[in-house]
Amino acid sequence: MNKTRNTGPMKAGSLIFIFLILAARAFAAADPAPESLPVERYALYVASNEGGTGRQELRYAVTDASRLATTMFEIGGVRPENSIILSDPTKNEIDQAFRMIGAAVERNKGKAKRTEFLFYYSGHSDETEFLLGSEAYPYAQLKAELTKVPTDVHVVMLDSCYSGNFIRSKGGSRDKPFLVDDSSVVQGHAYLSSSSETETSQESDTIQASYFTQALVTGLRGAADANMDGKVSLNELYYYAFNQTLSQTETAQAGPQHPSYNITLVGSGDLVLTDISQAEATLIFPKTAEGRFFLRAPGGQLVSEVSKILGTEMVLALSSGVYQVTMLNANRTFQDTIYLADGSRLVLDPASFPELPRSVSRGRGPGEEEGEEETPPAKEPDTVQRDLVPLSLSLVPGLMYPGQPKDNVNISLGVFMAQNHDVTGIQASSFGGFITGDLTGIQGSGFMNTLSGNMTGIQGSGFMNVLSGDGLSTGIQGAGFMNIVSGEFNGIQGSGFMNTVSGKAQWMQGAGFMNIAGGGFSGVQAAGFMNIAAGESGGVQAAGFLNVANRLTGVQIGVINIAHELNGVPIGVLNFIAGGIMSTSVWWDGDDNIWLQYQGGTKYLFTTALIGGSKDFSGDLLAVGYGVGTRLGDLTGFSIDLELIAKQYFDSAAMNELDQRIRVIKDDYAGVQDGTEAAAERDDAIMREVGDVLENWFVPSARATLNLNFSRHFGIFAGVNADIHVFGMNDEAFARPRSDSPKPFWYNQSEIYQSWFFGIRF
Repeated sequence: MNKTRNTGPMKAGSLIFIFLILAARAFAAADPAPESLPVERYALYVASNEGGTGRQELRYAVTDASRLATTMFEIGGVRPENSIILSDPTKNEIDQAFRMIGAAVERNKGKAKRTEFLFYYSGHSDETEFLLGSEAYPYAQLKAELTKVPTDVHVVMLDSCYSGNFIRSKGGSRDKPFLVDDSSVVQGHAYLSSSSETETSQESDTIQASYFTQALVTGLRGAADANMDGKVSLNELYYYAFNQTLSQTETAQAGPQHPSYNITLVGSGDLVLTDISQAEATLIFPKTAEGRFFLRAPGGQLVSEVSKILGTEMVLALSSGVYQVTMLNANRTFQDTIYLADGSRLVLDPASFPELPRSVSRGRGPGEEEGEEETPPAKEPDTVQRDLVPLSLSLVPGLMYPGQPKDNVNISLGVFMAQNHDVTGIQASSFGGFITGDLTGIQGSGFMNTLSGNMTGIQGSGFMNVLSGDGLSTGIQGAGFMNIVSGEFNGIQGSGFMNTVSGKAQWMQGAGFMNIAGGGFSGVQAAGFMNIAAGESGGVQAAGFLNVANRLTGVQIGVINIAHELNGVPIGVLNFIAGGIMSTSVWWDGDDNIWLQYQGGTKYLFTTALIGGSKDFSGDLLAVGYGVGTRLGDLTGFSIDLELIAKQYFDSAAMNELDQRIRVIKDDYAGVQDGTEAAAERDDAIMREVGDVLENWFVPSARATLNLNFSRHFGIFAGVNADIHVFGMNDEAFARPRSDSPKPFWYNQSEIYQSWFFGIRF
């Protein structure tokens, strides 16, 4: 046969297989928890926008859970591997998450002086249960599941209607609170609910969150730090959340909310929930500042709402980035944009804020004369009136004609750099462009674009784009090097090197090197090297080498695929799916061979990589293999695997003979220079010899395996394997004696050898 093969050295290939299998086992069993932690925290965040028939769908339950989880990760000591976020889950998924948390606590037992568990729920509920669309989760079952999590302390935060019923039986009493001293032993629980047993809980489009969770997040980030010790305690958080929630809902149509609590703990002191010193950046409100402050992320999402009184200092822990700060003082409104660098401590200077005109309303109620202007209530203005500037010219930001940098313009041209608030049309500059509001049109520059609001249109740059908005971003964002989006992107995002998205990237996200979607994606995420999706994603994730996903519904395509949970199919050489099949096995067959293998993937499709040889370890016969399979049944208990496997055998005698043939060929072409036609003939001759030997020792196989899995990572199995001998192709592989007799196959052009095997799975 005249076929060309491209193969690597036998020993190198074998070592690679061994390394990857051992690495897979290490991935499955590794315990990253550091030794002797003072406190180890675990968290389960459950959010459900669906309330079922007859109930209005919520908008912000999922984002509320995500914001609280981010806060507890950044400054609350909850490590990512100890945290689970469930978005619109089923009842079974919540039960499974409780079991996973409990198992993690057991695995890490003894590595911390105290363990704590935080449970958070945001969604619909009635007097007796959470409402999860078409399902329900009773309060009684929640209490039962909480008791099964073997931590010293349980902290429960419920943001739903009538959630006060969950703690009603305890009477809302409070015993001695937590101990701060790490050497102390404390046990008990703390329940916080967003409303009483007869009240509804509310969310707001204005703040894009629920009132209670907004107060929790703001309080945890420092607003609740009443004694200014740089830490937020449980008691401080409750009193802050109570006052803020009540003040925001006192005049609401649905009525006021009175958050409830029940704290039954053993010890003295108070529990520290967050440490402000651990934040990426801090914003300091000086003693001279007074009024209500609204901090919004790019795109308009409210991050914190702070009521600041004169004579006290306040510190907020925030992520690094760009923020719009609005200050209300009496009947005047001020607004400015700030940037917090990583590690910075910025002192706010309200005196430097530009004043903005408030919109006014006209009333005709009793006692009002027609045409009299009514002073608006003291709340953050929904809109700010700005004059339209048809054309703006700038040399650098701050030196513009006409107007100031925040003017709304149709066309903005910058000789070096342009900065505007809103652009409806085109912003173009030779170096960089900055838009702190909205863009409807095109933003282009030779080096970098930044946009702090929503975008509708095209943003293009020769080097980098930054779109710090979590609202609607519709159109195309393209850069020669890197894109950064901190919110949601709809359309096509393309970069020559890397994309990063901390919200959701819909439709398509593509890069020549790497994609990062911190909040997941919906559509296609494709990169030449690696994809990372940290949130909940759906669609196709494809990379030239590595895919990493948290929760993905769809397909992963790459050399190596890694996911915490994959509801779909992984297509790759090695798959590491924490919620699926991920196991190492040792097994023996009837031909006196011993094998080591790794299986990874989902029950719909998994891959198998294996290496084996004679059980006496003589080295005369070595084999490597790779296959795909599907599992019938559950991941635990009884199941059946059906697999197709390609095995390549390496016989020591055949390898020695091949070495001699190659030496003869090289001697025949002695003196030939590389790059010449003769050198190409020499290389072709060598590859033909290698191909013929490998083909003679190539064995296609199929097997069926019966599994008895005692747990996800321990079980036993037995099965039958069928090796196919194709006459005239792989004769040498079947020249050795076999334990069984061959059976004719495929019109007598081949035959099948079957053998039994059994093994142990870890």
